[in-house]
Amino acid sequence: MKRFLAILVLFVAVVSSCTDRDDEVDLVNIRIKNDTDFSFTEVRIIEKDTVYENIPAGEFSDYYEFESAAEEMQLSIVTDSTTYNYSPSQAVIDSLPIGFYTYELAIDEENQIDFNFRIDY
Repeated sequence: MKRFLAILVLFVAVVSSCTDRDDEVDLVNIRIKNDTDFSFTEVRIIEKDTVYENIPAGEFSDYYEFESAAEEMQLSIVTDSTTYNYSPSQAVIDSLPIGFYTYELAIDEENQIDFNFRIDY
């Protein structure tokens, strides 16, 4: 009986100490995925004046927090040799709900930014 009680107490302690990354989230969190074969020196979210720096090819940046953010925002990408600019085709008024999101950025054959929005779970 004592062994069962000890296991039960240990189980309750482990379960209650675990936290999910979403438990303490109170802002919109956005990261950048560099979906190209070259490094991004800088990705600037123009509307928020926020800069993500040094994102290697195929890698993710850290999450940055925003009080409000849209699925698409105007941005610029600086590489070692070129600067690319992106403007959304439609104005977005509503903010994303609190959570984690990724802007996947690639460069197409015409040297235009290919912008993909992803919800991270």
